[in-house]
Amino acid sequence: MLVKTIILPKKDLITVTSDTTIGRALEIMDQNKFLSIPVVDGEYFKGSIAQDIIYKFYFEKGADKKSLLEDFSVSHLLTKSIPKINLYEEVEKAVGLLEETHVSFVAVVDEFDKFVGILTHHAVFEQYTNVFGLNKGERMAVTAYDVPGQISRLSKILTENQADIISFVVIDPKSVTDVREIVVRMKTKNLEIIKEKVKAAGFKVV
Repeated sequence: MLVKTIILPKKDLITVTSDTTIGRALEIMDQNKFLSIPVVDGEYFKGSIAQDIIYKFYFEKGADKKSLLEDFSVSHLLTKSIPKINLYEEVEKAVGLLEETHVSFVAVVDEFDKFVGILTHHAVFEQYTNVFGLNKGERMAVTAYDVPGQISRLSKILTENQADIISFVVIDPKSVTDVREIVVRMKTKNLEIIKEKVKAAGFKVV
């Protein structure tokens, strides 16, 4: 899955520029209940401005409130460490960046480094929820030894018993033995029959 399939595009975002005043940035964040906003100058991503950074500066530096709001621009408190990712890279890379850097979003750019949108934790979670078919159909979890052909065997049992497979997710439970947990979501009216057939084939239904 490519990043471009789940980004929030630039046209749908509220952004500020580097020369926006701190007061105006805070006003925008307050109106929209944002904790941070992308900072974009023209077509290029510069970083983000966040409420906590502004408040930290205000309390730690003892800055005059009026001066901070009116005389300081976003460029003074800009967070430049927001990672960027190309539009055509895999979502898995973006997930890694979100996890490693603990940021609220990753900036997405095209091949010319022009800003095209952002990718958020919520967008990733929502997409994976759809891919894995969470809250859809019936759920069955089984454990099986990690040997070739196990998923093929399992899927054959399901299809032979009129199950419409929504998703297969293989989980490594960190067992000392070579055992994997397979979570299946499917549309079926024969769940109990399928469970019995699966057990008879040597799988353990958990």
